[in-house]
Order: sequence, then structure tokens, then C-alpha cells
Amino acid sequence: MTTSTSTNNLTFDDVKKVLIDAVAAEAGVAPAELATDRPFTDYGLDSMAALSVGMEIEDVCGLTDPPVDLLWDHPTVDTLAEALWKLLNAEPVAATAGTTAADGQR
Repeated sequence: MTTSTSTNNLTFDDVKKVLIDAVAAEAGVAPAELATDRPFTDYGLDSMAALSVGMEIEDVCGLTDPPVDLLWDHPTVDTLAEALWKLLNAEPVAATAGTTAADGQR
């Protein structure tokens, strides 16, 4: 998916790259080594790291008030990228069924 948003010209791939770079930086791994389908907790990210990733999302994507539980409800780069894309395009965002950031499963 590479459609541009009307508000900030980010593509879906841009959003995913922002997430990969931010999560990799917090996890201390190279972006190329980050498995986008693995829960953030697999990389040792805690609530402080999630806050840092959240601030990067706000800065780069131009979100002024994202839901506080966004990273909790979407605990992988893949699921979070999809949720952010929907937010940027004013679509409803539901929690990812069956997973949490704490353990990757419900």
C-alpha cells in the first residue's frame, strides 16, 4: 500500500519505516534485523521505550493526540503501521484481536 494521505503526504511504507527505525533504535538492533511481526516486548521494549516510540510517531506523522493505548493494542510494527495508517486517513481503528503488547497473546 503506497497511497499518499491528503494531510502529510506520507505513504504506508513511510509510516512503517518510521516505526521500524524508532523501534529498532529503542531495541538496540539494526532496522534490517527487526522482525515486524514480533511483539515489541520480544525486543525488551518497556513502557518508557513505548513512550519514546509514541513521541516519534507524533512528530513524524503529525498526530497531535493519538490514543494512549495505541502501542498496547497494536503490539507489532505490522499491526501498528496499519492502525496508524487508518488514523492518518481518518478511518476507525480497532484493537488487534488476540494480542497485547505485554505477552503477544491474549
